[in-house]
Amino acid sequence: MALVPLVLIGLFFASCSGSGKGSSPTAPSMGNTIKVSVVDDAFVPKDIQISPGDTVVWTMNSTMPLHTVTANDGSFDSGNILSSNGATFSHTFTQANVTINYHCKVHQACCGMQGSVTVGQGPPPNPGY
Repeated sequence: MALVPLVLIGLFFASCSGSGKGSSPTAPSMGNTIKVSVVDDAFVPKDIQISPGDTVVWTMNSTMPLHTVTANDGSFDSGNILSSNGATFSHTFTQANVTINYHCKVHQACCGMQGSVTVGQGPPPNPGY
């Protein structure tokens, strides 16, 4: 039993030593989480700028019964899951230097419910969405 602490100390120092060459492997960096509220007939904030690897979470906070979060280019679509307060939809953006315009399928025509996500140094949002 007296050898156990010595063995553990030896393993600790062995794992800390290295040749000093190269770099040790690191875990991939996790992106940030950005929150957007779905409020009545608007996304708040409407237009956001994020970094590649970030995740956007849209949270239902509306008196209207149903919303969607649908990319104009088809890259993501929440479907009808945003049907009650507190419901969420999330999407992680991996492509850099793009702006993805999105809308609510239910309220785009009547209320202009739309927004944009600019990833990295993408072009500005299309004002006509």
